[in-house]
Amino acid sequence: MLKLFRQLPFGMLGGLLLLLAAACSGTPTVTLGPTATPPPGLNGPEYGAIVITTDLALGSNRVVFGIVDRNGMPVRSQQAKVRALYLPPGDAPGVERASGVAEFKKWPAGPQGVFSTVLEFDMTGFWQLDVTTTGPDGTPVMAQGALQVKEQSDTPSLGSPAPQSVTPTGDEVDDLATITSSTQPDPDLYKLSVHQALASGKPLVVVFATPAFCASATCGPQVEVLSSVKEKFAGKANFIHVEVFKDPNLIQGGRPPADGTVPAVDEWNLPTEPWTFVVDKEGRISAKFEQFTTGEEIEKALNEVL
Repeated sequence: MLKLFRQLPFGMLGGLLLLLAAACSGTPTVTLGPTATPPPGLNGPEYGAIVITTDLALGSNRVVFGIVDRNGMPVRSQQAKVRALYLPPGDAPGVERASGVAEFKKWPAGPQGVFSTVLEFDMTGFWQLDVTTTGPDGTPVMAQGALQVKEQSDTPSLGSPAPQSVTPTGDEVDDLATITSSTQPDPDLYKLSVHQALASGKPLVVVFATPAFCASATCGPQVEVLSSVKEKFAGKANFIHVEVFKDPNLIQGGRPPADGTVPAVDEWNLPTEPWTFVVDKEGRISAKFEQFTTGEEIEKALNEVL
């Protein structure tokens, strides 16, 4: 299957928007994928909701979004109320079919972050998010965003068997730098191949990320979060980091070509990065997280399968 990331840089596709942390440049930056809802213009609405999640399908979904003002500056608050409206074909008005409360999830570096909620989608097609919250100064914030729901996920669906990928391990190489772009790799994350972990009878948490070449600057922190969770669940579950690109030690400058990805990227059908999957003892996908996810979210999902 020809992936979108072979047409455009990996991690910048399918409507993906990343609100890059101020720690990276000192100034918040908004980067849009080709189908993302653009931030409000000078004459547009005061606020806009930018849906970051790209792989949405029928059923329960973790939906991640950012709120920006008309100047593209991010809006932060502790919570936001979310209404999901299905948009019928034609000019018929949207119909609310799901709702929830989104919690603000701060990124590890700087003050930036995103909102995260779980919504149940029962219709394929286009949906609208109506988001309401309060700004830091008490100003009411109302924003709208758009998303598309497919019949099936591109990535492994919840409840489906995890792909039996053969991934590199530390005992196969002389230097971990040949299988991970982490500057300070945790050897424990490379002890097992994915297929070995799935045969162990223990739950598995696997992160697909490229710390040195990540478009969002969140892949390195995501792998660090994985190590932190690992310490709390030592012996109870397996934890693996899979580097997205082959031979990361040989890559010089910029991001490598998309055809340089490891086989597991194809086997898990990943359109973006980073991705985190929680797999139960029977080898079935129990939870999955697109883009950065906190240790608390991973721990909660892992406790449900222990």
